[in-house]
Amino acid sequence: MHPGAPVDHDRPRPDVGHPATPREVLLDAAVVLVWSLAAGVVGALVWWQVTPLPQATATPDGPALTARELAGQVAVDGWFAVVAAVLGLVSGVVLLAWRRRDPLLSVALVVLGAALAAQVATRLGGVLGPADPATVLDGRAEGAQAPLQLALQAPGLVWVWPAAAALGALLHLFVLRRD
Repeated sequence: MHPGAPVDHDRPRPDVGHPATPREVLLDAAVVLVWSLAAGVVGALVWWQVTPLPQATATPDGPALTARELAGQVAVDGWFAVVAAVLGLVSGVVLLAWRRRDPLLSVALVVLGAALAAQVATRLGGVLGPADPATVLDGRAEGAQAPLQLALQAPGLVWVWPAAAALGALLHLFVLRRD
């Protein structure tokens, strides 16, 4: 449509403009649920693959980390935050572009779905990563090493995913949307 062209305000827009029926709400919720579960699995796999895990060293007092390894432990959280921010932003934009019948409901579903995706990613990441170094190093000689578990040290980082999804949804609604 070019500037100055007449606009037909009476013409119904597909997928927008009418209150969502219960069936449509359930369909939207199902789409967001499936997307979120898939995004959580993808996020866990990416986090697991890109994160260099620091090594714990066996000492007489149990596993210990050097200063360098402690910095590496922070990187585990940093990589999760990067993965969560990217996938959350993409989820927000894509799901709002695809399921835009009721913007308020869609944003709420996207944020809840992103919270689910973050939980899936952290739990699956823990399963994919190595075992607890205390268990691995138990009974091993002093100086033996084992990688740390793939786990968040700052659990509040799980909120990066829903915050990024909300930002992506709002970006779509207020900047990218073309109605």
